[in-house]
Amino acid sequence: MTATNAKLTSGALKKAINRHNWALQWCWNYEKMQAAGYAYAMVPVIKELYDDNDEQCRQLERHMQFYNTHPGASALIFGADVALEEAYQAETGDSLKVALMGPLAGIGDTIQAVLVTPPFNIIAAGLANEGNSIGAILFSTLPVLALFILRWPLFNYGYKKGVEVINDVSGAGTLDKLQLGASVLGVTVMGGFVPSMIGKTLPIKLGKDATIDGVTVEAKTLQEVLDAIFPHIVPLLLTFGCYYLIKNKKVSPLKVILILAVLCFALGAIGWMA
Repeated sequence: MTATNAKLTSGALKKAINRHNWALQWCWNYEKMQAAGYAYAMVPVIKELYDDNDEQCRQLERHMQFYNTHPGASALIFGADVALEEAYQAETGDSLKVALMGPLAGIGDTIQAVLVTPPFNIIAAGLANEGNSIGAILFSTLPVLALFILRWPLFNYGYKKGVEVINDVSGAGTLDKLQLGASVLGVTVMGGFVPSMIGKTLPIKLGKDATIDGVTVEAKTLQEVLDAIFPHIVPLLLTFGCYYLIKNKKVSPLKVILILAVLCFALGAIGWMA
């Protein structure tokens, strides 16, 4: 009997999760992608569960099959897989990896690209625009660090739940709701920052400057009048216009970006936008 039937020690678990979180993509390749890093992380687990060298090699060979998902979300899969390995349910663990790596890749990419990165980048851009060097640090470090730190609690949750993690992330539409919620929250945060960064966009004067009793009174600009009625109405209308073109007129996002670029250059050249 090569199986030790022993429970994993805390030392083995720490080694496994640290290897997974730090080294999952060190040996990334186009054939097996993250498989080598995943198998490397599983070594401390397999060594404690099997006392025969040949059996250890056979078990690790299973983990050298194709594997690819979001690096952060992978911690959840890895935790559940370790729990199944500890229960000697290797086939169930292999099936769980295949079942979850695709869906969790999608939700992990959505959270990173829509919920985490854009708000950090928008704040960083605002700081950089004011000449604050912290903006560069915020842009290059904090989003990655935040997603990296989350890998440890994700592993612990997956290890605790085991195979039940499938029901948690995909049952009753939870996966779709979480992905949609991340998208909506990310877009909402971005929508709150963008108008405040655009500033005065229509410096068209309504009338001429006048001098009264030696005091020069500047004419109001179109932007100031619009802001008095509805602050940031121009960015809002511009956003609705872009949405209308993409949603109703089926104009590609790239074409919309090109239209905006041409419009900005044209209005800037004649002094209608600043």
